[in-house]
Amino acid sequence: MSTQDLPAVRSSLATTSYPPEVASVRAARRFVVDVLSSSGLAPVADDAGLVVSELASNAVLHARSAFDVVVQRIDAGVRVSVRDASTTMPVLVAPSASAMSGRGLALVERLVARWGAGPSRGAGKSVWFEIDEHPASDPVPDVADLSVEQLLAAWSDEVGSDDPSRELVVPGPAAGSTREVVLPLIDAADLLSTKEHMDDVLRELQLVLLARADGADGADAADAADAAEPSAGDPARVSAAGLEVARRLDRAARDFDDVRRQVRHQVSRAVAAGEERVAVVLQLPPGTAERAQAYRDAVEAAERLTELDGTLLSVSRPSPLQRAVRRAYLDEVIAATRD
Repeated sequence: MSTQDLPAVRSSLATTSYPPEVASVRAARRFVVDVLSSSGLAPVADDAGLVVSELASNAVLHARSAFDVVVQRIDAGVRVSVRDASTTMPVLVAPSASAMSGRGLALVERLVARWGAGPSRGAGKSVWFEIDEHPASDPVPDVADLSVEQLLAAWSDEVGSDDPSRELVVPGPAAGSTREVVLPLIDAADLLSTKEHMDDVLRELQLVLLARADGADGADAADAADAAEPSAGDPARVSAAGLEVARRLDRAARDFDDVRRQVRHQVSRAVAAGEERVAVVLQLPPGTAERAQAYRDAVEAAERLTELDGTLLSVSRPSPLQRAVRRAYLDEVIAATRD
């Protein structure tokens, strides 16, 4: 879509900023709903509020910076932008019916008329969406019906343009001295299911940690978490041991994120293309074995604690197959990169 194809901005309705706190997710949603309801756009207010909850949640969890919400009136309806300090663009993957994080992105696809992301003046990036006041009669395509290119070329980390219609691509592996490792063939759907479950776990733990760091009480934390994910845990119920394990897993996952992103991208592409098995090719820098070992140990510690007291996670426990797939691919990474 070219810039001239985008609906013209008629007026700016409101702009506000939020700190990187869990409570900001709920506040941003209420802000957008209130602005649109008082501006004659009540029919699109609830949908816009749901979508901005997902974008605000991503800003809090991933950018971990203050973020702005900009609401504009366009000829067709409304445009809402969320701007944060991170230059890293989100990656749209092919979600299954059970992935909470996947459902969040599918929610955006189904509710908006147009959306995109790109670098922003005065911020790292801007993620925007538009909802038409009088939508066309044709339904928004289901995410399962989108092409591989639509699923995986939806985002980019290219810089130098504020054009919200700019086509975006998935970033490649991190630069630097790397070793190429090819994992043995594995069932693509099983690996995707394993990755999605782990993404759900990490997202819940991040919400728990941020809520506790903010000093949110149980009610506020549950309300904020509900705006971002339907089954996020209640921080008030998490034990001291649970918090320590959550911090350990959060650190380990961040240290291992470059590898996790490569796996997620390749397996999502394979599933979207209808491939039954996939041989993941990884570019791994020095020190990967130690980071993979720390990540595997932290995941298993979280699972053991959940089995003992049940307070750490509310998402379902991984199936025996998911555990086996995760351990197999991590063991391959560790063995291939151990010096």
